[in-house]
Amino acid sequence: MRYFKGSVTLTQAHDYPLLRQVLRSRFVTHSQLFEFMRLGGYERDRKVFNWRLRRLVVHGFFTQHHTPFAGTEAVYSISTSGAAILQGTDECFVPLPTPRSPQTRKINVLHSVELNDIRLSLMRAGIEILWISEGEIRSRNELTPFKFAKEYDAVVTVAVNEHSARFALEYERTAKKESEYLDIAGRLGTERAVERVLYLSPNYDVLSFVAKYLKLVRFPIFFGLAPSWHERLLDMPVSGSRGERYQALREVL
Repeated sequence: MRYFKGSVTLTQAHDYPLLRQVLRSRFVTHSQLFEFMRLGGYERDRKVFNWRLRRLVVHGFFTQHHTPFAGTEAVYSISTSGAAILQGTDECFVPLPTPRSPQTRKINVLHSVELNDIRLSLMRAGIEILWISEGEIRSRNELTPFKFAKEYDAVVTVAVNEHSARFALEYERTAKKESEYLDIAGRLGTERAVERVLYLSPNYDVLSFVAKYLKLVRFPIFFGLAPSWHERLLDMPVSGSRGERYQALREVL
């Protein structure tokens, strides 16, 4: 087969999984992306991975960002060309809004990278069955009749106590406005697509603030600290929206 100079041939076994992961992560660091590929069984050799990733950046499928919090490590997002390639496959998604200001983009990058770490902890433990990203949820909500009440950060299915359990995941890195939580409370009261929601936050103050607005929602909502998630996963302590205390997340799944 003859190739034109400057062209690139994408492989189903290695390149497309990379494209999908960057799309679904929204923003992802170099080391996180390698770990996603390694844990997913797509790549084992770091040097080969580096070559493959550099090739996709050079051909314009990814946008490369350098942010102070990541040090010398690059952060990647999907480009318009990369998204267009995936739309020609079985990937159906609605693009998430583009950050309007550098500060908003920085916050979005930090949120995405920390959410990646939350998922990677689950993958390392081998208990993740399915992770539906925010972009996939947005697509389902806008394009199908099978909708979630809101666009969660993820909908997660895990293996627990010899069965599978599903929950919506919200990572509250910082608190939203009061009006936004009042709107969320109304939406969660109508949720039928999942059985429960788990809110994770880096600190107790944010969790307490969120719980204040959701305590009257007649729907199972649980709260836990992100550091506890990384340390104990399904054995982390959680509380209910009305102040109930549970020894472990697995008790409510």
